[in-house]
Amino acid sequence: MKKNIYIVLAILIFPLLTIAQSTVTGIIKNTDGTLAGVTITEKGSSNTVQSDENGRFSISLRSTQVLVFSSVGYASQERSAKPGEQLEIFLQSNNQDINEVVVVGFGTTKKLTNTGAVSSIKGADIRQIPTSSVQNALTGRLPGFVSVQRSGQPGRDASDFYIRGVSSLNPDGNQPLIIVDDIEYTYEQLSQINVNEIESISILKDASTTAVFGIKGANGVLVVKTHRGESGKPKINARFESGLQSPVTKLEFLDAYESALLWNEAINNTANDNTYQPFSEQALAHFRDGDDPYTYPDINWYERIFKPASLQYNTNVDITGGGERIKYFISGGAFSQDGNLYDFQNEANKVNNNYYYRRYNLRSNLDIQATKSLKLRLDVRANFNRINSPRAGNIVGEVFDFSKIRPWSAPFLNPNGSYSYASDTQELLPTINARLGTSGYHLDRRNDINILFGGTQELESIAKGLSLSGRVAYASVESNGREQGRDQIPVYRYFPDTDSYILKGGAPYVMDNYTLRAYQGDYNNRVNAQLSLNYSRSFNDHTINSLLLYNRESYNSRGDKRSNWIPQNFEGFTFRTGYDYKQKYLLDLTLAYNGSDRFQSDQRYGFFPAISVGYNLAQEQFFQNRFDFFDLFKFRGSYGIVGSDKVAGDRYLFQQVYNEGGPYSFGVSHQASGTIYEGNLGNSNVTWEKQSSFDIGLDLSVFNNKLGLTVDYFNNIRYDQLVTSQSLPLHIGVGVSPTNIARVRNRGVELELNYNDNIGQFSYNIKGVFSYFKNKILFQDEPSPAFPWLRSTGHQIGQPMGYLFDGFYSEENIASSPIPAGGYQVQPGDLRYKDLNEDGVIDDYDRTTIGRPNIPNSSFGLTLGGSYKGFSANVLFQGTTGYSFSVQGSGIEPFKSQFLPIHQERWTPETAATAKFPRLTTNPTTVNSPSSYMSDFWLIDATYLRLKTVELGYQFPDRWLPLTISNARLYVSGYNLLTWTNYSLYQQDPEVTSNTAGDAYQNQRVVNLGIQIGF
Repeated sequence: MKKNIYIVLAILIFPLLTIAQSTVTGIIKNTDGTLAGVTITEKGSSNTVQSDENGRFSISLRSTQVLVFSSVGYASQERSAKPGEQLEIFLQSNNQDINEVVVVGFGTTKKLTNTGAVSSIKGADIRQIPTSSVQNALTGRLPGFVSVQRSGQPGRDASDFYIRGVSSLNPDGNQPLIIVDDIEYTYEQLSQINVNEIESISILKDASTTAVFGIKGANGVLVVKTHRGESGKPKINARFESGLQSPVTKLEFLDAYESALLWNEAINNTANDNTYQPFSEQALAHFRDGDDPYTYPDINWYERIFKPASLQYNTNVDITGGGERIKYFISGGAFSQDGNLYDFQNEANKVNNNYYYRRYNLRSNLDIQATKSLKLRLDVRANFNRINSPRAGNIVGEVFDFSKIRPWSAPFLNPNGSYSYASDTQELLPTINARLGTSGYHLDRRNDINILFGGTQELESIAKGLSLSGRVAYASVESNGREQGRDQIPVYRYFPDTDSYILKGGAPYVMDNYTLRAYQGDYNNRVNAQLSLNYSRSFNDHTINSLLLYNRESYNSRGDKRSNWIPQNFEGFTFRTGYDYKQKYLLDLTLAYNGSDRFQSDQRYGFFPAISVGYNLAQEQFFQNRFDFFDLFKFRGSYGIVGSDKVAGDRYLFQQVYNEGGPYSFGVSHQASGTIYEGNLGNSNVTWEKQSSFDIGLDLSVFNNKLGLTVDYFNNIRYDQLVTSQSLPLHIGVGVSPTNIARVRNRGVELELNYNDNIGQFSYNIKGVFSYFKNKILFQDEPSPAFPWLRSTGHQIGQPMGYLFDGFYSEENIASSPIPAGGYQVQPGDLRYKDLNEDGVIDDYDRTTIGRPNIPNSSFGLTLGGSYKGFSANVLFQGTTGYSFSVQGSGIEPFKSQFLPIHQERWTPETAATAKFPRLTTNPTTVNSPSSYMSDFWLIDATYLRLKTVELGYQFPDRWLPLTISNARLYVSGYNLLTWTNYSLYQQDPEVTSNTAGDAYQNQRVVNLGIQIGF
């Protein structure tokens, strides 16, 4: 009997032992933590399981002992496994997955069946980039997206960005529409979003994807989707970062001795100049030897004012979870960015005079299953921003400006510790450190609140796949300023010979108390209401997705004084339907009818249709039989009309404008009365700008989504553009409003190439993007110029005009060369220009188009990524070409700017063959001045290549993690690490704004250390 019992037990236990021995367990992670819902399949079989809410899985091996891990949006990975082994798998995102769902306007679509031009990226792919602004993190990662970062000032370093370049002659008319969770945002609001809140970002580029926005869709649309809750136990994800910032370009200025030598040379080169006196040999000797620092100071103001590095910090905590009824995503973060100024405050001046940025974010996204068929959502977002700057003004500009401070103007501090002033300049300003230490600060404060409430009611009882959705969103912005400062401070000039001090005239003997001032900034609010009927249904091989939407928005702003709190209203209706047959034949149709109260009542509404078609050749049986390695081979094309209601000038261009004038006196005695004068004539026919958009594209994916290619060609015509007529004669005596008359063509190509694979446990990915776009002004009502080369029509928007450099004047060619108008006597070493009309005189008739506009027409990016076990690395090289910049005034011109190394390469009789700069002169209006004579000598090619971002990370093995920690990752990241350019004339970042002094706060290089912990 006992023997029989043992036999029965053995029969029962043996299979269990066999299963246990063949079972493989493990956990699956990405850079953000554990991954739920990943499919684990034993290769070549139907043996499949999925990872649970904590990313864990267990599978019993049957034959091959090779597991395939796959999830939508991630690169599949194969891994050998042994019975009883515990695996830790790291999946990398794959934006080329054809089954991935992409967010578009008021809905989603699959890459497999999408017929429009859409590019997207996951929030996880840009989360570790150490920059405060979302748009900065997108640079070089999406085809069709081009950005230019004009400043690195904390809190004001967000890039200007464009989708497929520019098409409008109105500067504001090129800004893309920004939609966050179906609600419109401004540029500033986008830059303030904490990237940890973002699930995905899409850019919509053609009419089939932007026509749903009708009158606002012409400039492309950037769509952001934030994270939402997931069912399961609460997951806490914390991120802590600390970064070191330093300028991308280190400025170099000549010392007092080298500057004095060039000063003397410039004076000798300038005939009849008694304004400046040359330095004596004795003074030059003191500058060279540095033996008398108070009589002959030598101060590098840049190095003494700006620190080589400063700090930034970023902290964020997310909580995700929920059950069947309620799901939640809650996120809170704090970002702190310091400025690069040294601290000059003392015990008597305890104020923060440095640049800095402080941002505090809070977001709560709730999803509530109110009934079996009713889903509700409540989103609340709050942003609190503080931007501080010194009241002393633009400090970078001060350092550049030769008229305000010079190396020898004053000692940094007098021997007794008192402040000095620039006694050899016209303004006699206190030294920069004196004003920074005592003049106080200016603080801008801004608070943003966004609330969205919505719901979706399924209407299955009426029709399967039918639902009704509605939402109301409220957004408000309140800003104000606070200033604490002094207008006058005591400063002294020290005389070493007598060891005495003289107070600057008009300055107080005693430091005054700070004066506190407050300023009311902007206050605005935006209310948006949407109601939509949605239908999604599949009938065997047929799938239909439709949307009928009503959208209304009202915007109020206290900053708009003329409107006197009259709201700006937008209203529209949109119908969109999509059809596909076997995911092979694809059709999308969009019809939008919407309008804006910017225009007269009978001109407010417009019709914006768009159609797109697609054909997936890879779904054809004959193609699959021959080329079974193709997952996707899709041709697509679209055409439609979209609009832009961005107007230049007055908000209501159809109204006659009357302006308040100065006082007028009536009667025998003076009795001042206010006056009103006629402004621009109203244009009753004014309406929005329109754009016809044509796009054709090809989407390829092969070898199980390992290799993907997307190519697009587009051709857009922006017509009815609002410009002020240039052909009306001035003697009509009154201004006119813009008229819908201009036309611009913008066309280009885009390419995105992805490859991802794995070799054993090493996974890698390569992604390249390229964009090229070029616009052309077809008509802008330009009067016929005297010569064809003076015409702007036919060239690009923002095309610079100037002279063509034709070498330097020399003793040999002066007599036979054209001379500048106005009687200026040229000398050897001056810049010589081409005489285009061959009249022997250089004047305005010799100006022509030079260089390129200051917005790139080509951009490219190359991303290289890889991971091995817990180690990961990602590198992005990014660059642009096809644009130019120039610097003027205090940025480059002698006696306006400090003396720079490039000035040492000026023309002299000895360096005539190798000179890179014209001869030096104290005259600011010669042909050598870019302010007076802009030419292609000063306007240079701004092509650059950057090592934009680098990220190195290590994900700690699960077995190392103590307590309830489920995920831990340590990483080092960098931003703007290296820059290669092809110019030496300027020591400027290539993204500088053209035709300026180039004195914006310098763009920053950041090296960042972070740790991410999940519970």
